Amino acid sequence: MSRKLQLIREEKLFRLLPGRTKHSRLEASGVALVDDTTALVAFDNLNQVARINLSLKRHATNALLPAPSLGSGFEDISIDHRNRRVFCLVESVEDFDGLLRGFVAEYDEGARFVRCTRLPSPLTRHNKGFEGLAHMWRGRREYLYALCEAGHKGKGRIEVFVRDRDGGWKASHRIQLPRKAEFEDYAALTYGYRQLAVISQASARLWVARIDEKARAVVPESEVVYRFPNKSYHNVEGIAWLDRHTLVAVSDRKKKTQPDRCLQKDQSIHIFRIPDS
Repeated sequence: MSRKLQLIREEKLFRLLPGRTKHSRLEASGVALVDDTTALVAFDNLNQVARINLSLKRHATNALLPAPSLGSGFEDISIDHRNRRVFCLVESVEDFDGLLRGFVAEYDEGARFVRCTRLPSPLTRHNKGFEGLAHMWRGRREYLYALCEAGHKGKGRIEVFVRDRDGGWKASHRIQLPRKAEFEDYAALTYGYRQLAVISQASARLWVARIDEKARAVVPESEVVYRFPNKSYHNVEGIAWLDRHTLVAVSDRKKKTQPDRCLQKDQSIHIFRIPDS
């Protein structure tokens, strides 16, 4: 049986951002951490990124920042702390050759647009592209981990890209998620402390495992699946490691087909502790 995550604190996003009300649409889709006090939140309905203090109280630094891009909204966000760059994931756009591809918009530390580059793997459907994004360095090589929303033959997978000499991204390798991570869908991932975490919105589950970076594979017997504190958490769509035992998460807007209880936790930011850590 899956273990239950422990809620530390949470808040509706509109309560944290100036000028927003309970009627504002803040369809959170991704989260990344600037440091241990500040999060950046992406939205799939806005070309803006929210800066949120992790006290989850009103704070002078909380704001919505412009994030120009070729798409309308983003599916996830990640940060390169070495070069102080922010990456926002565009799920799928028709490329010049007519094929659908994911794109990554890149911004500098002043929130200025730098470039938007394609992820070379072609996609089959507009709404079944990349859902999660994680950035990491291994030595001098720079990588992006992109989580596919729909499983391949029923299994989840992560496409890994390495920075090319021209500043773009080229395919490096693929991580196939094991059977224990076979969920109904795949909504987000985060990679840090040699731990990979993946969430499913439909299954309302979190999967965590250690990664063997040399073998580029999941460490056998390291996997654990967690459930959320109650059945209201069916819209979690972004996660980021705060520390080895703590995750920050954000939730999308409740769908019309979902039960009313999901309104309690939608369009929110949450902090969870992993039990028995």
